[in-house]
Amino acid sequence: MKFSIFLAVPLLALAAGCAHDKSAHPAQVQVSSPHELDGYREPLSTPGYRFASLPLPVRNTVLAEAGMAEVIDVIKEVRDGRLIYKIYFRNAVNNPPLFVGADGSVLNKSYGVTVPAPPPSILMEYSDLPPDVAKMVKERAPESEVATVVREPWGSQTVYIVSFRSENRYPRMYIVSDGTTVSPVH
Repeated sequence: MKFSIFLAVPLLALAAGCAHDKSAHPAQVQVSSPHELDGYREPLSTPGYRFASLPLPVRNTVLAEAGMAEVIDVIKEVRDGRLIYKIYFRNAVNNPPLFVGADGSVLNKSYGVTVPAPPPSILMEYSDLPPDVAKMVKERAPESEVATVVREPWGSQTVYIVSFRSENRYPRMYIVSDGTTVSPVH
């Protein structure tokens, strides 16, 4: 008796698992458009999507000025031949609208530059370093492997920021064009 119950339960489970409704077979579903299955008829446009589609200098400025404040709208317009982005935040009292130029400059309400955009950093190859800079890298880190080299304007100087694959052994170096090292500005 016990044997027949233990045998019957798995057989019933197996039989139930094999049963299915043939009327809902995928081959029989009629679809006139691939978008009917997912429910979307138009592209999504959310504040997050609009923020993510901003140019990198504009995104960097918004993050620097407003941190993680919730963006509710981004409007792009052209004024006097200049591309301007208007960023609106959920908490308008603490974060009034931010006007940003395409280069990342913070603009005032009359679209004049309030905070100029920082000069761009340029990622470059180690082989393109000036000879004095390359010589300093070889002197200070002779057995190292260079990971990245970034050229940045610092006031009237050009600084080469050299990072190594083994940062624990070889810390990042900041080298001026003439081969002298400088300390990073904090």
